[in-house]
Amino acid sequence: MELLHAVEAMTSVVYAEFERGGHLLRSNAGFRRLLRGALSPWHLITQPTLATLVQRTPDPQGVVYQGLITVGNPQGEMVTLTGTVVVKGDHVELLAGYNIDEFEATEQQLLELNVALGETQRELGRSKRELERREEAIRQLSLTDALTGVGNRRHLDETLAAETVRAQRYTAPLSLVMLDIDHFKRVNDTWGHEAGDRVLQEVGAQLRRLLRQTDTASRMGGEEFVVLMPATALQDAVAGAERMRVALEQHVIDSVPPATASFGVASLLSGESGPALLARADKALYVAKNEGRNRVKAAA
Repeated sequence: MELLHAVEAMTSVVYAEFERGGHLLRSNAGFRRLLRGALSPWHLITQPTLATLVQRTPDPQGVVYQGLITVGNPQGEMVTLTGTVVVKGDHVELLAGYNIDEFEATEQQLLELNVALGETQRELGRSKRELERREEAIRQLSLTDALTGVGNRRHLDETLAAETVRAQRYTAPLSLVMLDIDHFKRVNDTWGHEAGDRVLQEVGAQLRRLLRQTDTASRMGGEEFVVLMPATALQDAVAGAERMRVALEQHVIDSVPPATASFGVASLLSGESGPALLARADKALYVAKNEGRNRVKAAA
């Protein structure tokens, strides 16, 4: 009883007292936690079984066994203890502690699992970043004109909508430049579509070279391009369009006459939508073409 009182609340030590027939008389917290509510714990002690041990002749202290003892529970879990079994008359006492070798093995397994888990988490992180990178690359491809390398019509629509909302919200200037390559049909008819594609590529390259970091260029389709210029007033946008015009006029393309372009420029009005801004720039471009091409015209 003194021993039971000393180990009653301990969970690192296992103590139990049975009658020879298997009825559990008393146990401590460590034993009860181990068995998890088993109704017949006598039969869950195996290798060796208590029924076998009580048949042995005890030594003067009543000890019939010292060594490894395997204990199971109703969930099928097995734990190896190191302990002593004592027989005193009709009572059988078990006093045991957890097997240090098993603890060390478990600790090593936990360490290995933690290492594996850490590596798995890092690999998942790398895979996530790679997936995000690929998704972004695919998204950029879906917004890029394959021939010229500038944005496509979808890119223009998305960017124009976002920049229009931003400009109206913060009352900031926003300008749009539309340009159309002069006599492009003549290039295709005279020098062939391959030469026409080369002209489109060179125009796209020149636009990318001339644009500021905040500007975006897109190909609307055919030989028409649009440059969106946030935080830019009409006068500055016209000056920027003039620089583009001169650069295209002076740029030499092998085996093809210099390509010129006509430009229409418009700045966002209060309450104006993106499509309305685009339409005004298109009207200004139409005026530039009617007045002789290779020039810049600002919308009224």
